Amino acid sequence: VCCAAPAYLERTAAPLAVPSDLARHECLSYANVGLPNAWRFADSEVGAEDVTVRIAPRHRANNGQMLASLATQGLGIVYAPDFIVAEEIRAGRLVSLLPGYRPPRSPIAAVYPSRRHLSAKVRVIVDYLARRFAREQPWQLDGDDGLGPTPDQ
Repeated sequence: VCCAAPAYLERTAAPLAVPSDLARHECLSYANVGLPNAWRFADSEVGAEDVTVRIAPRHRANNGQMLASLATQGLGIVYAPDFIVAEEIRAGRLVSLLPGYRPPRSPIAAVYPSRRHLSAKVRVIVDYLARRFAREQPWQLDGDDGLGPTPDQ
């Protein structure tokens, strides 16, 4: 989720309608990725290509929660997983930005030795993971309004 504090948005005059506008903003970058100065977005239109934006980060860190904390203090825009920023967005300390753009999907895979007879332990954990990640998670944000199910739902 690309987001920033209301205080940051109030004091900046730079537009923020499409991902390329991020180049004119103060961004907070996660350092432990292959390209920490490039943020990828998927356009919500069917068949649209992914968009990659080069940013010049104001701060870099290897801790997503620290970056979210810097963002809540109004120091810039953070692009972080929803499980890190969902509570801050729901509380109004951060505002979700660029609603028509989301991160490209990241598949999850369970890797195990290929055998004709899969062990019961492996089958149980793979089935559990498939069920667990098939349903909405409490931290997920809804794509329409930035608010998803609350943890007590």
